[in-house]
Amino acid sequence: MKRGLKLAVALFVLAACVVFAAALAGGLMDDRAFTPAAKDAAH
Repeated sequence: MKRGLKLAVALFVLAACVVFAAALAGGLMDDRAFTPAAKDAAH
């Protein structure tokens, strides 16, 4: 049971890293997304 739990945690961490890397590669973390102009356009 502990082995399965460790595997699940490892897979979760790996998935989180992949999602974060994809967000960086896709520009989701672009600073321009947090400018006042972007906030005005969102409203």
